[in-house]
Amino acid sequence: MPLTENFQWRAIHNMIRLELHQLAYADFAWRGRNVHFFNRIFLVRSGEGEVRNHTSSECFRLRPGVGLFMPEALDLRFDFQPGLQFLSCHFNLSVLPGVDLFEKEKHCREFPLETEEINRIVGNISGAPEWRKICETEAFLWNIIACLPLPSGSRPAELTSLSVRYGKLLTFIRENLSARLDIDRLAEVAGLSRGRLSRNFSRDFSMPLKSFLQKELAAQAARYLLGSTLPVREIAERLQFSSEYYFSNFFRRCTGNSPTSFRRANPAAQGTFFAAVPPPGQ
Repeated sequence: MPLTENFQWRAIHNMIRLELHQLAYADFAWRGRNVHFFNRIFLVRSGEGEVRNHTSSECFRLRPGVGLFMPEALDLRFDFQPGLQFLSCHFNLSVLPGVDLFEKEKHCREFPLETEEINRIVGNISGAPEWRKICETEAFLWNIIACLPLPSGSRPAELTSLSVRYGKLLTFIRENLSARLDIDRLAEVAGLSRGRLSRNFSRDFSMPLKSFLQKELAAQAARYLLGSTLPVREIAERLQFSSEYYFSNFFRRCTGNSPTSFRRANPAAQGTFFAAVPPPGQ
């Protein structure tokens, strides 16, 4: 019998990327509002809280036995009551660099889960990253993600087909991202005129190339603010803004918050988000 293979399956498998920005155990009381450039999943172990999605005017109650998925770029308000304990996962899922498969989703989604499963994963991440535990945790996350329907227009197969046309360009953007990177330079990389590149990009991604650059730049700034203690001035320099003032104005336009208030409104950036992980059952 001849060997038969659907090459598209292998192409998608080799290009899809699950990028974890955070996988941690949270145990704290907090109220705040923020917008992030990555997807979030909360898996509640005990206690209660509330999440309001102001983008789509919906409200969800955090409680044991229920997980909550929150796609990127939503305006969310949180109310974490004392005693709330949950597993927090921040991630991006992409086929092409910077093109998240959930970026068009405007609604949060609840899903059921077993407390025993959360306890097992909490136990995994509380110790050394052993190979079996890594695989088990990865499979656990993929099983959750697989049950989340992709928004209309997010089709991995179609995005994979665009890799020949845009793969080099999107990789260049990811590796050379700064406030000085402009469409003229990208047109040189793509070997197209500025106008043709802009038209093609808007048609294929339903987003102007300029907006894509701003989104990626704001996302990188947010990663610096949340994942480091770098002063705002140094972050502005790293991203090649002409001054801290222009960086702050740019970030405020993209997120609704100044860099300082954005960092202050995110407890993870203040070192207060995560408690030591207690053993399962406690």
